[in-house]
Amino acid sequence: MSSMDLNTLIGYVKAVEGSIDQTMLKVNASEREYLEFIERSEKYSFRAVVVPQVILPLVTPLTKYRVGTVIGFPNGYSPVDIKLREIDYAATCGAREVDVVLNLIPIKSGKWSEVSREVSELVKRSHELGLIIKIIIETSGLTHEEVRSVSKLVELSGADFIKTNTGFGSRGVLPSDILTIKSATSGKIKIKASGGIRTAIDAALMLYLGAHVIGTSYGVEIAEEARKMLAT
Repeated sequence: MSSMDLNTLIGYVKAVEGSIDQTMLKVNASEREYLEFIERSEKYSFRAVVVPQVILPLVTPLTKYRVGTVIGFPNGYSPVDIKLREIDYAATCGAREVDVVLNLIPIKSGKWSEVSREVSELVKRSHELGLIIKIIIETSGLTHEEVRSVSKLVELSGADFIKTNTGFGSRGVLPSDILTIKSATSGKIKIKASGGIRTAIDAALMLYLGAHVIGTSYGVEIAEEARKMLAT
């Protein structure tokens, strides 16, 4: 590896910690465990923390981070009006960002006007409330062409981010997912890579390929690994 290549790699590793949305979405965790998660996270310079809606009132007063939550999680099956109510609740509880799972059934059915209506309503309500919105397209459930088509549609909606995966699908994010989204969009929308990212090198690779944010429940471990790499 040349010195230029090494310097490039080091630059992405340096960027990893500050790009992380440190996430905890465990269904079998206690309130104490969520508070301990926040306490552990406070020692780092993560971009945000992401927790379930019901935990928002507990953690938003206690953290230095912007707090995000998930909507329609994990399958996106909820009707749009239910997702809108979830977004309203999240804003009321102090969330500043929402990661919203898109309903894949209309996509798989080729009902693109229905997909467009859902995304437009979600983006409109989130922005009215001053929230950043990330649309989760769950790449693990889509074909290459479906990923391209929905990515273009989400960008046109004015959403802030396309998010690759929930982490609850059949697989996590692949490098090819980032490349597909990036090639299908014009650069007006950012990309959140999420699902199965557990090492600093994995995270740095996603940033190199074009992701702007890393969603992971391994933020502490990734940050520690990145710091050790940079110290050598």
